[in-house]
Amino acid sequence: MASVLRSYDGEREGKLRPIEEYLPFVKRVAQRLARRLPSHIALEDLISAGVVGLLEAMSRYDSSRVTDFEKFAEFRVKGAILDDLRRRDLMARDARLESKNIESAVQELTKELSREPEEEELASRLDLSVPDLRKKLEKLTPVRVVSFTDVYPMNTPTEDDSPFEEYAKKQKLEQLAGAIGKLGERHQQVLQLYYQEDLTLKDIGYVLSVTESRVCQILSEATLRLRAILNPEGAKSDKKKRRARGGYNA
Repeated sequence: MASVLRSYDGEREGKLRPIEEYLPFVKRVAQRLARRLPSHIALEDLISAGVVGLLEAMSRYDSSRVTDFEKFAEFRVKGAILDDLRRRDLMARDARLESKNIESAVQELTKELSREPEEEELASRLDLSVPDLRKKLEKLTPVRVVSFTDVYPMNTPTEDDSPFEEYAKKQKLEQLAGAIGKLGERHQQVLQLYYQEDLTLKDIGYVLSVTESRVCQILSEATLRLRAILNPEGAKSDKKKRRARGGYNA
């Protein structure tokens, strides 16, 4: 890594500070993400992935168009870390299938009831008790990569975007905001505290006077409900696959 850094500095001499001076910045971005990830994921691995994003940002940076390099680079550093986490495939196959089943059940019930299903209704559709449903949701939360782009894939606006691309991304953000508005008050509150206020699960539990595990359950359920709202067509294909496997009856 050191040789890569030294050679890269030579290419960018006179335009940006030596890359080593930006490493604390990469570490800060990695630490913010690490707070929301399972403890077995090493911070050093996140930082290494972030350096890849930093190198990309340095290669694309144009000081005549953007004055704040760190603001410009943050999107690419964070994106590189998230891409690395996705490549590791944190969520096991069984967990992904479980997540899809719950998401599809939410979609189907929402369509049938013309409203969001209650927790008891969702549990009944899945042939589970409410406590068992909560246990499943809790297990799904810790392995989620923490980004709204995992709920609703979109690229973060950059200086290179065309007016059309910027408009398309604005439309997606508006749709995401509208979907959040359809969630229950508690789900909205947890999403706001987690994503906007950047609180840890433990802190959110303190604010809401619930256990950390209950916050995990609410966050996981809110994420699945958002996916169901934003991707209603996904339920149709998932439902066919589930029936072919002999899954629950809808």
